[in-house]
Amino acid sequence: MGVGSRIQERRRELDMSRSELANQVGITPSAIANYENSVSYPKKEILIALMATLQVDANYLYRDYLSDQMVRTLCDGMVPEREQESIDKYRKLSDAGKEVVNMVIDEEYQRLERHGWDHYPCWKPGERLKNTGFILQEHRHVLYVPEGSIPKEADFCFQIQIDRYEPVFKKYDIVALGRRPTGHNEMGVFYLNDACYIRRLYHVGGDRILKALNVMDPDVRVTEEDDFRCFGTILGKVQGEYELRME
Repeated sequence: MGVGSRIQERRRELDMSRSELANQVGITPSAIANYENSVSYPKKEILIALMATLQVDANYLYRDYLSDQMVRTLCDGMVPEREQESIDKYRKLSDAGKEVVNMVIDEEYQRLERHGWDHYPCWKPGERLKNTGFILQEHRHVLYVPEGSIPKEADFCFQIQIDRYEPVFKKYDIVALGRRPTGHNEMGVFYLNDACYIRRLYHVGGDRILKALNVMDPDVRVTEEDDFRCFGTILGKVQGEYELRME
């Protein structure tokens, strides 16, 4: 059974007319007829659209005659012997075995794409407390960014999850932080009596005040009796391309 017959078979399985398939792919019904009757073969971009619409992969379309010259033409040349051997072995695997292979390939491909990227631990807020306080999530994520796109002083990152910090930060902004004490009028992530806050630190005389980033929340004065720590100083927002993954 050729590619055209496979297209026709799958179209009928989905109870689609040639016109319906053509409309979804963006071509004419006569083009579908030509493919199904092996009068012509779809170009690569059309082939991809057909597979997506028919919900099949290349293995479904070409499984009966991978060595056919037209398949090689579509693939821009001969498949190397070692690759062909791997493909043949893959096709003999169970569904579970194929899933394992797919996971390995995906992981290696992602690692290849991230070559030249830096990565940082990234925390998110967990349970919400009053006055925009929160408890940090126990698990963390990993943020991947192109090399040099975050200040070299950064040690970790934090993702905003609410809109109560506007206009300084928006919901889902990611900020880079350095593990150093926060100076006067600098922003940071602070721990105060079992709660965490994103605030601006002010030194007024001998007092320390955590200034809210919005007009709705009250400022907090830190006393000598308070359990107060600085987790990190905010260096700026993460801009441009990035990828956030669960660790």
